[in-house]
Amino acid sequence: MAFKPELALNFLERLGQQPAVAFHEGGVAQAIQEILAEIAGEMPGQSGPAVTTDAYGNIIAKLPGTDPGATPFAMVAHMDHPGFEAVAAHGDLAVATALGGVPAGAFAEGVPVQVILEDGERLRGVVAGRHGEESQRQVLISLDEPRSLVFPRPVVFDLVSYQIDGEFIHMRAADDLAGCASILAALAELARSSSALKPAGDVYGVFTRAEEVGLVGARLMAEAWTLPADTLVLSAESSRTLPGAEMGAGPVIRVGDAGSTFNGDAEAALIKAREVLQERPQGFKAQRQLMSGGVCEASAFALHGYKTTGLAFPLGNYHNGAPEDAIKAEYIHRDDFIGGVELMAEAARQVGNRDTTHFRQRLGPVSDEFRQRLRGKG
Repeated sequence: MAFKPELALNFLERLGQQPAVAFHEGGVAQAIQEILAEIAGEMPGQSGPAVTTDAYGNIIAKLPGTDPGATPFAMVAHMDHPGFEAVAAHGDLAVATALGGVPAGAFAEGVPVQVILEDGERLRGVVAGRHGEESQRQVLISLDEPRSLVFPRPVVFDLVSYQIDGEFIHMRAADDLAGCASILAALAELARSSSALKPAGDVYGVFTRAEEVGLVGARLMAEAWTLPADTLVLSAESSRTLPGAEMGAGPVIRVGDAGSTFNGDAEAALIKAREVLQERPQGFKAQRQLMSGGVCEASAFALHGYKTTGLAFPLGNYHNGAPEDAIKAEYIHRDDFIGGVELMAEAARQVGNRDTTHFRQRLGPVSDEFRQRLRGKG
């Protein structure tokens, strides 16, 4: 079956409608569960993704491979995005604490926000300035229609949830709803593939919580060894643009982040996938770069012994921070997103062929001729 870019974009739009703040990922999680159920429902009589949730609310979807002994492959993304958490009342105002790396401009008076109530209703308001010491990272919020709140409540920037403008996708939280949607689309692509294109090893789609406050969900999963120890773990992220990681030039094979470099054996699955996709008549664009603008979940899994790699979508307005301290929607290139889905799906298929990349073959066993010459016998 032909790959369906419109399906990937549909998943992204649906996730974008949900508020995403650390510890308040329920709406995103529900949308992911619904999409996974739809993927399974399209496969009558076949093995669709088996979905579980761990003790911390991380979602794990498992698509069985054709060979129980083959190396598993996991694609990981997080369900949260930097925002605020309303924690107390201060007269007619709400006191909110920053969760994650919100930009400096978010603490200024007049920034539009939405407070999310228990039933999903959104109360509009604006930031009324800082509250307390700067180190507390708190603001006051003035609601357009003051009302009594039950705390704590998530607070998001009042920005567009999802909008395609030419080649670009604008979202309040591309980081990391684009990662989540790309994994869902890759799972859908693999699930509907013919038997000949099914991955040999099990494929996992993992959706974690509270990444923006310290990779919390991923760290808890990694320390519990929730995934098999030999799993190759790929972190799918939207990461700020850098020289050599430009929008529109394709998804970025991420060799490391601000904290660590990743594993060459795991990365080889992506390299092999890129080689396969580049053989198509229309070719395939992809980049390869150290994305040092932040730390991603690959590092959390690597620190516990997993072989990890990464994929990134070059991101504009990282964490909603725009020039001159403005707060604006993040944006990614449509083609980078679609290409990332294709690259991840193909990487899952190529895990068993990762020793056959052009690079690894070129630097494989040294010929007897060269051995003899260096021994002075040629």
